[in-house]
Formats: sequence, C-alpha cells, structure tokens
Amino acid sequence: MPEIPFAVLWEIPKNRLMPLKDSLKGYLESTSVSNIHGFQYSFCIFPNGDNDARRGKTYIFLKLDLGKLKKVKAECTFTVKSANCLRPYGCTYEQSVGRGAEICSTNDFFDPQKKFIVDEKLIVKCDGTFEVETGVPRQQKWDGVALGDRLWWKNDSKDITIVADGKEIKAHKIILPSHFCSKKQEIIENKSNKESNEIKIPNFSFKIVETAVRLIYECNFYTCLTLEELMSLFRFFDQYCIHDLKEKVESVLINKISAANVCRLTNFSISATSDKLEERCTEFLMIAFASKTPLSNANELDNDVIMTVLQNSLYSVV
Repeated sequence: MPEIPFAVLWEIPKNRLMPLKDSLKGYLESTSVSNIHGFQYSFCIFPNGDNDARRGKTYIFLKLDLGKLKKVKAECTFTVKSANCLRPYGCTYEQSVGRGAEICSTNDFFDPQKKFIVDEKLIVKCDGTFEVETGVPRQQKWDGVALGDRLWWKNDSKDITIVADGKEIKAHKIILPSHFCSKKQEIIENKSNKESNEIKIPNFSFKIVETAVRLIYECNFYTCLTLEELMSLFRFFDQYCIHDLKEKVESVLINKISAANVCRLTNFSISATSDKLEERCTEFLMIAFASKTPLSNANELDNDVIMTVLQNSLYSVV
C-alpha cells in the first residue's frame, strides 16, 4: 500500500478551550487537510471526553473522510511538547469517522502546573503516516529482448545450477561468466565435485537472485519487488560488478523517490555509493524542505545530507 507521511501543528487559543472544561458534548475541530489520494483529514479535541465512559479525560481524535477509498491505515504520534506528552496512535479506517487517543485527565489538561496550555494556547503536533489501499499492485516492468526470453525458457540446454536460499535456478553457463568480473570469478569456477556446475550465491534471497539472473538474460518480465528488495537487487549487481544492470535498477529507484522513502533512499545511496540516486534524493529534499513537505523517517536522515541541503538552499538561482 502507498505510504503517505504527514505532519500537522494545531494551535488552539486558551479562550476557546476554557468553555469546554465541564461540557458534555463540546469539542473543537481543526481545518481539514486534503490529500493527493482523495481523502481528507482533520483533528478534534474533546477536553472532557466524547461520551459518558470517557468523561473527565481529554481526547484528541484523528478524523478521516475517506472519499472513494475503502481503507486507510494511520500510524501517528500526538505530541504536546510543553507538557512532555507523547501519545502514539494507530488505527485502520474503513469508514469516515474520528478516532483517537487519551491525552490526560481533564483536570491535568487545565492545570497550569502540567503545562498543556502555555502562553494562552495549546500547541499539538501530530506526525505519522497513512497507508492507502488502492488495489493496484506495485509492479516493475523490465524490458528485454525476444532472444533473452527464448534462452530463459530453453531448459534442455541449461548446464549450470545457481543456488540461493536452498533453491535452484538452472541457467546457461556460457551466459553467466561475462557478467561477473574476475574478482568474483571464483564463484563461477567453484571447485567442487560437481565440476564447476553449481554456483552458490550467499547473502541474497532466492527472489533477488532469480530476478537478477533473468535480467542478465535480458528477459521481458514483471516483478513486484518492495523498496527493500530493489535496494538488495542494486547491491547484487554492485557486488558482482554488473554495471549496466546496476544502472538499470538505479533508474527504477530514482523513479520511486517520494516523501515516504526519500530519507531511506538517501541513506542507502550513501552507503551503496550510488551518486545519481544521491543527487536526485538531494534535489527532492531541497524542494521538500522549501515547501514544508512532511517526510517519513526524517530523524534518520544523514547529517551531512541535511547540511548540504541547507547550504544549497542559501544560494540564489540566477
């Protein structure tokens, strides 16, 4: 499911909250925020609870209007920094409704010593992610050549076995060596009782190895690889020095850059020495910072990248 990060700051004046201290039905609602996937969300605060069972407790709700969507999963944290209050919240919405978390007791909420309301206002922050169920699988289309497809399915002439995760892939020995550099040639020329007819690939899943071999064959096919699996595929081609296919996977990763994954991809690009991916991620980050676009895992972003983005933002474009 597509993941959408969000971050909202809601500032509520004290004079709007005080009349609701003893109210049985009173609440405040923020303005709605629209989303590219067609749903809207807002926040509600119930200083004295939303029903009899919750009376005497302060709740903050995340309210969703799903529009045409069937299901949205929300994971977030409500934060009132002045009161050192953090409340995690998670829920799967299958209808347009508001649900949320208990923040504190009503007495604590209005107690000046607890510091929920400071300088005549309450400041609530909420950051998290939405996962949207669209019903459309994430696919990658790999374009190859007809000859590659014919060779891949020509099982009767395959003369070497590739082993990953204890599973086997049959292949043509003549195709593989040219795709591995001499540093890794010992894998191809495995000195075993099988007379070099078996290649054992450690540290990569069967799914990744099979995809890699089909790409080496230049097959036409589709995959449903996660972001983690695509990064693993990139590392495979990097490790075995297959530069053209490494660049091919790099292009796929670049096309997947979004607010939900740019921080992870940035860190990956640095560890994997993917210069093009790092450059595109940095460009995306500069735009995101300038437009205050929420980013998933922003607290994990490499510090050097943050400094680069900030320094670049100081330049005037002429």
